[in-house]
Amino acid sequence: MDPIRVFIADDHELVRYALRMLLEDESDIEVVGESPDGEGAVAAVGSEQVDLVLLDLRMPGIGGIEACRLIKEREPDVSVLVLTSFGDDDEVFGVLAAGAGGYILKDTRPELVVQAVRAMAEGQAVFDSKIAARVIAGQPDRGPDPDEELRSRFSDRELEVLQLMAEGMGNKQIAHALWISEATVKTHVSHILRKMGTPDRTQAALVAVRAGLVASPDGDAG
Repeated sequence: MDPIRVFIADDHELVRYALRMLLEDESDIEVVGESPDGEGAVAAVGSEQVDLVLLDLRMPGIGGIEACRLIKEREPDVSVLVLTSFGDDDEVFGVLAAGAGGYILKDTRPELVVQAVRAMAEGQAVFDSKIAARVIAGQPDRGPDPDEELRSRFSDRELEVLQLMAEGMGNKQIAHALWISEATVKTHVSHILRKMGTPDRTQAALVAVRAGLVASPDGDAG
């Protein structure tokens, strides 16, 4: 299996060094480059084979939100995992709207950073628990009866897939759990995103939890 090719963008040299040492100690992860700013990350996804960008938010020049937007415009299949010291609501929602699939804080234990990289490579969404709670709470209501209005759009199977998406499962895991092919899962996910009106699976899952369509990852209903 090919290693997960990671690019690191952070304006602190010590942080970049620590992340490189942490990730390169793993046999299934390869650090293909690093940059002290967002411009370097954007350029890298256009010139190198990159699977995931580990992105700080506050950097000189192009900040993390704009860098994420440009990365996803240039290479939609590249995952963006935000690793930052900051968790302001404007930044959280801004980078999610730009297409980030994960958001963790720098006080996260090192082994959890490695787990997050692997999880995102499998197509899962990864959020620090404090960030996830705020994102779910901050999703706008969709009307007086959002549950029924949204629920009527989906088949029972699509709701099953949506529940597993909300639990952070990737396509392969969902296929195994539901005894269906991975190709069928991809089709269901595509239909869910279209019906939900969201650009990616992360935001679809968050809206679904907020609207009460599926249970939140901790087991509570919407």
